[in-house]
Amino acid sequence: MTVNDFPGGRTVRHDTIVIERRFDATPARVFAAWADPAARARRSSPGTGRGIAADQHDFRVGGREVSRFGPAGEPVYRAETTYLDIVPDRRIVMAGTMTEGETRISASMATVELLTTGDDTRMIYTEQAAFLDGRDVLENRVRGWGENLDKLDAELRRECEP
Repeated sequence: MTVNDFPGGRTVRHDTIVIERRFDATPARVFAAWADPAARARRSSPGTGRGIAADQHDFRVGGREVSRFGPAGEPVYRAETTYLDIVPDRRIVMAGTMTEGETRISASMATVELLTTGDDTRMIYTEQAAFLDGRDVLENRVRGWGENLDKLDAELRRECEP
């Protein structure tokens, strides 16, 4: 992690996030749940008192995903993602920005790797983030992705239920 100061009090904090999870599902099922807009909406839904609106979901190389979220009825945050590389059942590489109102608060690049481990999948999520001017922080991003991946696990388990 490094923090760079710019004239006028502008700062950037660089961090790398690595989250590993095991899912009781094949890489093909994990990938499908990642790619499906309805599944994505379910796992991206925030907690109580918060709302999300998916404005665009174009899961292909060069495609974009745009969503707004925040307190219910007041989606003050906007996330924009561009998919840079997709290898079905193996890898997703994406770059994105987040804004609060009209102010950019972060920019990042992330990779999702799906590795076969017997009958299940080992997923490695790696994000290199630049948090801008102290308006977003590592802890929020780690917590958000943790919740998102917990919901992905629940989605995959729900698919297995009779």
